[in-house]
Amino acid sequence: MMKERRSLLRRALAGGMTAAMLLSCGGLTALAAEEDTFTLGIYSTTDMHGKCYDLNPIDGKEVKNSYLKVATAMQEERAAMDGTILIDNGDIIQGSSIISYNMNMEGGVDNPMAICLRYIGYDAFIPGNHEFNFDMDKQQIFYDMLADTTDKYPGTPVDALCANYIDVETQEPNLAPYKTMTFDVGGEEFKVGILGFENVNVPNWDLPSHYEGSDFVHADNAERTYAYEWVNYWQKALREDEGCDFVIVACHSGEDSGAVGAGDGAAVETGETGFSPENQVRHLVENTTGIDMVIAGHNHKVGVTEMTNADGKTVPCVNGGTSTLTKTTVTISSDGTFTIGESENMDLAAYENDAGLKALMEPYYERTLPFITEQIGTLSGDWDDVTDLFHVQSDTMDLVHEAQLWATGADLSLASPVANTDFCIGQLLGDAASAPISLKDCYSFYKYDNNLIYMIEMTGKQIKDWLEDCTKDYTVEADGTITGGGFGTDQLYGMDYDIYMGNPEGSRVVNMTYQGQPVTDDQTFKVALNSYRLSANAAGDEFGWYAVTGITMGSDKVLWDGSVSEQFGSIGGSVTLVIAEYIKALTAEGQDITPPVARSHWTLNAGTSPDAGEVQEAPVTRLQFVEKLFEAQALDPVPEYAVAPFSDVANTAVDWAASEGIVSGDGTGKFLPDAPITREQAAVILMNAATAMGKGPTGTWAVQIPYADAASISDWALDGVMWNVIQNYIPVGEDGLFVPQGAITASEADAMIAALLAA
Repeated sequence: MMKERRSLLRRALAGGMTAAMLLSCGGLTALAAEEDTFTLGIYSTTDMHGKCYDLNPIDGKEVKNSYLKVATAMQEERAAMDGTILIDNGDIIQGSSIISYNMNMEGGVDNPMAICLRYIGYDAFIPGNHEFNFDMDKQQIFYDMLADTTDKYPGTPVDALCANYIDVETQEPNLAPYKTMTFDVGGEEFKVGILGFENVNVPNWDLPSHYEGSDFVHADNAERTYAYEWVNYWQKALREDEGCDFVIVACHSGEDSGAVGAGDGAAVETGETGFSPENQVRHLVENTTGIDMVIAGHNHKVGVTEMTNADGKTVPCVNGGTSTLTKTTVTISSDGTFTIGESENMDLAAYENDAGLKALMEPYYERTLPFITEQIGTLSGDWDDVTDLFHVQSDTMDLVHEAQLWATGADLSLASPVANTDFCIGQLLGDAASAPISLKDCYSFYKYDNNLIYMIEMTGKQIKDWLEDCTKDYTVEADGTITGGGFGTDQLYGMDYDIYMGNPEGSRVVNMTYQGQPVTDDQTFKVALNSYRLSANAAGDEFGWYAVTGITMGSDKVLWDGSVSEQFGSIGGSVTLVIAEYIKALTAEGQDITPPVARSHWTLNAGTSPDAGEVQEAPVTRLQFVEKLFEAQALDPVPEYAVAPFSDVANTAVDWAASEGIVSGDGTGKFLPDAPITREQAAVILMNAATAMGKGPTGTWAVQIPYADAASISDWALDGVMWNVIQNYIPVGEDGLFVPQGAITASEADAMIAALLAA
């Protein structure tokens, strides 16, 4: 079925290409027939990410660089040029709420982005990696619309070109690899070839089912380079077989390895050097000949770069960078010689919106607006103001995790913070006691709706190894602050753990406990996470997930797929939309959306763990701690105590502690005797013991908790920790961290109890 669909796609696109070539050869060349010179304008956009209207439904702000502006600009440019070529370099059907609504809620039918390209009169479209965020059926709808030669859609057909989207079995491209356009210059033909390259790292980011049976290089291209593809497959085809006088290569790839982009943001310099499969345009130019001009993209870097090819020839490279229209003029003489003029990035904000295209896009906006602005719940409660989401546990991320657990029924949740910069949910409340929340607010704290939700099985060792790998994204600065973190840096929810960056790599993640018990290597857990982790494989592993876990989308460790589930298949399994469904479910139960009661805690610390470099002592269990405390009373004789109301322990020390009000269990009738006691549990027990001994707190009292990780202390432990501030039973290091979920050694327990007795 998949092979037949790809075959149909090739035939459809080939038909569209022929029609487009006839239009270009007939309509454009007539303008300059019999002239001695011909001015050709070559234009491109890239990474426009669904910007098809002049208003953003999420924030109501004006969109100053949409396709509405491109339409106006191109109308002016076509009037000023003898001929034009207009190319879109991909990442178009993802990134705005309008296209998200169409793709996720309407199945991509009557895709507004296809209408934009057709209306404006694009000559070619090169897929970007975000085109593969969606299943092949939705992609097919988009390509069929581009290729349509009937009067069903406005505008003219657009050729989709991709020379490196390769059917693994046949080793043939799934889309037309290139097209040629011929211009009449003084009675002579001047032939331009346009070749398209997709980003070879698509397998790093997208699900195999979205490109089933295909890869993004030929099988013999072991290094996955464009240079190899050009030299071995397309240089002869375009230069000799087609006889092109001028060749444009449009690559959905950045100029250099050190710049990446995301969403609608600008390029970010990573500091990486050397060859990068993700951004390899410079490598392509410097290692080849026969290419006259390159269009780059993907990294959102606006600009024009001159590069030198293997023959020493200067090759211009343009990049529209999500917000501009690039323009390059080529002056062609009737003898076939040509001169490449200046290239520039045209500011789209300087143009008016095209009224005709706006009218076509308005219904999409009108359908999207109520969907994302309708109130789906009411916020209330004391939300924290944490915006440093990568370095501190926060209410904002806890809500994301709770939604993932709710949707999947998993034990644990893995997620990387993808909120807007400096945002937290508490900001939605302001100074009010309550506030409405809508889908547009969900986009503020989970902006990538192309992340799909899954559930997998992982072992304790895989989880620890992955968290250890994530710590490599952090840097401890000279002043002790921790910086770093990114889309490859996950947080784990549902399991307690601490990270100490001062520890050697491989031993930074410590104190891992699940429901009070130490986590073992072979223990298994159901884990909720997003699809970008599972898209990694041996061929593409940008964040290191596959190297650490070995789990891929095709693994039997995948237990559940939200994108095809009965409950969430209708919204494509989008994490952003799943969060909204979670909020709706709470609202339907009559609940306000309040800060989640954290079911686990984690800390990120700059220094070393308390026992780093020492012979590790086994952590003291809850039973052992109570037994030590009981023995320290030196009761002689030992009185008779009522049997403690716990179903999982029968012990005199526990009977004593329960009778004296020192312990109360986990609230479900269990004491959890074998669970390691945490520092915050010990603080509460020590305070209760002090009270039983007549030297605990009395009356109304409270003190400020000065510890740097105070936000990580459980609500039920706050009094015990405040009492510890006064008594200092449990010492705190120079880093000012209490480490509430940290374990306790036997020697530490003895010292704490001694401090209690001495007080």
